Amino acid sequence: GGGSAPAVSGGGLESLPRNSMGQVDFAQVKDDRGNPATKNLFVAGYGPGTTEQMVKDSFGQHATVVSVIMKGTFSFVNTADRDSAVIARSSLGGQQLNGGSLRINFAKETGRLGTSFDSTYGPASASTYGRY
Repeated sequence: GGGSAPAVSGGGLESLPRNSMGQVDFAQVKDDRGNPATKNLFVAGYGPGTTEQMVKDSFGQHATVVSVIMKGTFSFVNTADRDSAVIARSSLGGQQLNGGSLRINFAKETGRLGTSFDSTYGPASASTYGRY
């Protein structure tokens, strides 16, 4: 067997897709709605009275948070890169924040945040730039 992988609190990371090298295959990651991974996260489920700073502090443990846009019962968390956003989503999804259980999906990477996260499901024309 030889299971020498470090234990991850929460257990969300084990469900991420892996490539043949055993590394997380970030290009294959999808959220609960089938959206591809982006560096912007759509966050809901936290308890009433949660502040932007509380959201930023939670996600800042796993990703470099560029900004948090709070829209009442949900927020957009913009991170510096996609890979760490994936890790933050897997690590924090289902965790408690201020008395509520977090639900996290990927938000569209658009210029105007919060305008098109649920309306466009067509093929993303700019989905091929993430090759490196």
